[in-house]
Amino acid sequence: MAFVELENGNWINTDFIESIFKVNPSGTAWRAGLNHGEAAEITDADRAQILKTAGFVRIKKEKYDEQ
Repeated sequence: MAFVELENGNWINTDFIESIFKVNPSGTAWRAGLNHGEAAEITDADRAQILKTAGFVRIKKEKYDEQ
């Protein structure tokens, strides 16, 4: 189980997320569809963090991390 803290202070378990989608294709609002039928409102930054935590996006190492 991997939990991600959202910008609004709530936590979301990445194991419960079935889909991430935009509410309106031309808008900026995102939702995470959960396996128990609910959809959580998330921001674009939340979406990126969820994808990184779930392993879908490689996390870049910064130069100061290598020292």
